[in-house]
Amino acid sequence: MQDEQTTHEDELSANIPGVVYGRHAVAELLKTHPDRIAKVYVQINARDKRLLEILITAKRNRISIGKASNQKLSDLAKTNKHQGVVAIASDIQFLEVEDVLNQPRTTPFFLLILDAIEDPQNLGAIIRTAEAAGVDLIILPRGHSAPINSTVHKASAGAVSHAPIARVTNLAQTIHLLKKKNVWVVGTDVDGKKNYTEFDYTMDVAIVIGSEGKGMHRLVYESCDEVVRLPMFGKTESLNASVAAGIMLYEVVRQRQAKGQIAKETAKP
Repeated sequence: MQDEQTTHEDELSANIPGVVYGRHAVAELLKTHPDRIAKVYVQINARDKRLLEILITAKRNRISIGKASNQKLSDLAKTNKHQGVVAIASDIQFLEVEDVLNQPRTTPFFLLILDAIEDPQNLGAIIRTAEAAGVDLIILPRGHSAPINSTVHKASAGAVSHAPIARVTNLAQTIHLLKKKNVWVVGTDVDGKKNYTEFDYTMDVAIVIGSEGKGMHRLVYESCDEVVRLPMFGKTESLNASVAAGIMLYEVVRQRQAKGQIAKETAKP
């Protein structure tokens, strides 16, 4: 039985299905791929130690939690052998940065790096805007980032299921890789030397958006080729991260449209 369980967990780590059930399997998924979980359902009035540990781990990873009856869990898992817990995996398939960079292209790269966006509402809103603006890849850090959970899905209005997203261990190292591929990395900060409209975004470019308040991490900041600022005329010190991202992304779109680098807009029914 233990060997069967271990085999199931190994398969789970390699190829995550849409619904995962059972204490061992869900605990393993939380341990190895917490960013792939949209929601965890636990049986109402659960007292089992393993279930409580799963709840604690899910909360620590800011994963949405739902309480469910035994029947609902059976319906979700399509079996009564759920052991009181069912995890719903996200349908997102993460990409590899190098794979995207090695793809043949006829237009310049348009990348977005999100440094420490920990609010799921902001993350969802940014992903929605990035997908609409035609960003080739959204790069997220594995740590210091909101998990892509049900809140992010909702805030993105479904864009998460379509947006190209990669998760990386080290943003500074990823930026170094981008530079080797001749991608210009442009950060945003209130102390940026240039106004955001003064940079030429018609080359291969990656826009970096940092968290509200703290901004970009020091190593990320120092790794940027250029840091630009969004002009502030009122008493507010900074913009919401999703608003700042929208302004930056559509400045890229504006400049590239002017040069004829962007394909025709998506036709609306």
